[in-house]
Amino acid sequence: MKRSLLLLLVTLPAFAQIRSGQFQNRDAWIMETPQLRVTIMQSGGHIAEIVLKESGVNPMWVQKTPTIDADHFNAERDAARYGGGSGAKLMSGLLGHNICFPFWGNPSEAETKAGMTFHGETGVTRWKRSGAAEAGALAIGAELPQSQTRFSRMLRVKGQVLTVESVAENQSSWDRPVAWCEHVTFGAPFLEKGVTVVDASLGRGRVIDDKTNSPVAYDEALRTVPNADKPYGFVKNFLVDPKREYGFFTAVHPGRQLLVGYLFPRAQFPWLNVWEANNPDMLTRGMEFSNTPTHGTMKELVAAPSLFGERTYDWLEARSKVTKRFAAFSAKVPPHFKGVADVRIDGRRLIIRELGSNRTVEIEWPF
Repeated sequence: MKRSLLLLLVTLPAFAQIRSGQFQNRDAWIMETPQLRVTIMQSGGHIAEIVLKESGVNPMWVQKTPTIDADHFNAERDAARYGGGSGAKLMSGLLGHNICFPFWGNPSEAETKAGMTFHGETGVTRWKRSGAAEAGALAIGAELPQSQTRFSRMLRVKGQVLTVESVAENQSSWDRPVAWCEHVTFGAPFLEKGVTVVDASLGRGRVIDDKTNSPVAYDEALRTVPNADKPYGFVKNFLVDPKREYGFFTAVHPGRQLLVGYLFPRAQFPWLNVWEANNPDMLTRGMEFSNTPTHGTMKELVAAPSLFGERTYDWLEARSKVTKRFAAFSAKVPPHFKGVADVRIDGRRLIIRELGSNRTVEIEWPF
């Protein structure tokens, strides 16, 4: 019995070491295990890195234009450099995976004049660390005074897996609709034209803002980042497969033998918004798991309460909280790996099955 217990203690992944550090000369929290490094920005709360250490490659998008802390943004000095309009403040600090809350997209004209930014306040606010986390966990939170809400995260890293538990709290005395979008963006060098493949557990889709809602499938053309010279861009909304308890998406660079993926409860995030941009300044693929396919103002959100028979936003009642969870993971894959057919948790293992074969990649599921 003692020997078995000792073996268990040796083989279980260790808790992450957490320290303050720098990313792009900006303050960040860095969570590290022997296998994985995760970097979270203190301004904006963005997940800037999810690095499998043996690869040394960050799959997350990092802008070519050096970023700044958005809470130090000065419109006269910085707006033109970061594109102008309601999105400039967010763009000034945007990296990798950011949170869009309590709406996804553009504020209204009145909201813009009142100081609201693109995708809400979460991405432009200074996050603060809480002392309430257990060993090996990072607890952070952001006060959002313009929307009278508070957003907090508990991040845990063990082995090759990051889990995030998030709480949105209504600090006002009225019920309200909210959009909640986990805005994941992959970039170069991990994202490579004609090479990187992106798979997901998706059902029916549409091109965003197509009033006819003509059906769109997540097909082979969407799986592979096109080897295109001409600039292009698109946004498409997809239902996460309703037959699954957990939705997933993965991105694989076969040449680097590197995979990164996300797993999330389908009941909490029934939509995946897929977008891509290819122009001289950026090559990006966005995979945004969300409670809404509506990109725009609160007025637009409530005007379309459902799509394809699925709700398009949540209610956050007065003085109440909503909790959502997700996990991210990274792994080395065999040579010539073709992509992912399925991701599932089986006891203490996360099993990733290759598309078109019976080969699997397994990593320890430590939670």
